[in-house]
Amino acid sequence: MSQITATFVRIIKEFLRDKVMVFWSIFFPIIWLIMANVVFLANAPEGEATPFRGAFTISMIVYAIMIAGMVDLPGNIAADRNRGMLSKLKSMPVSQLKDFLGRILAFLVFSLIAIFAVLLIGILLGAKFSVTEIGLLQSIGYLLLSILASSGIGLILATLIKGEQGAVYTGIGVALITSFTTGIFTTYSQLIPVLQFFSRIYPISASNSSLIYILIGENMAGYNPLEPSQIALTTISSIILFIIGLTIYARYCWRKD
Repeated sequence: MSQITATFVRIIKEFLRDKVMVFWSIFFPIIWLIMANVVFLANAPEGEATPFRGAFTISMIVYAIMIAGMVDLPGNIAADRNRGMLSKLKSMPVSQLKDFLGRILAFLVFSLIAIFAVLLIGILLGAKFSVTEIGLLQSIGYLLLSILASSGIGLILATLIKGEQGAVYTGIGVALITSFTTGIFTTYSQLIPVLQFFSRIYPISASNSSLIYILIGENMAGYNPLEPSQIALTTISSIILFIIGLTIYARYCWRKD
């Protein structure tokens, strides 16, 4: 546990010291949320605006998770590689598994900070959710799937892209492009058919739609993502992305320079 704790504390401190990382992870999704409410919903009737406020709050929570997994995580790993930290760890009696667990736990905590910050601002702006005990458990499950998929992509980027800036900018690009093309920044109904298909098979956007369906309703989600086949696809694809990322990271990033 000492190795896990040491890695966890080190990564958390590095996250919080990096003002740019804090901005992209927490304040950028909040700025998007505020802009959406001011620009698009300011003059809308309250009955129409409230569901959109809730849906966009959920989407910005998912986007914050994406940034933490696709930008913060690979950026941190690339920084450790460039300053020789990974090489030093590999020469020491440090468990690869414990180092990874500490790193992922730090990522989870940072994601939770972003989730609660965006949720609080969304509620203050007027977002409302329909929450039941079962719905809350389902929502936690889909948030975890988003975290798995995002961190899986982040581990792949961290392994393939050696430079810290390259990993960060690529992660931002992937997060932005996929958010625009899968309905996270828009709505499912606004997507063309081919992008609607991609939105269903991309586990992060499918999780986003599931959260909207559970907490807001099917009208805002655009389709029913809780059909058994869709649940299985979202769950399996999220786990597969994470396993692929972890395998590539362990084989090529930890063991080789």
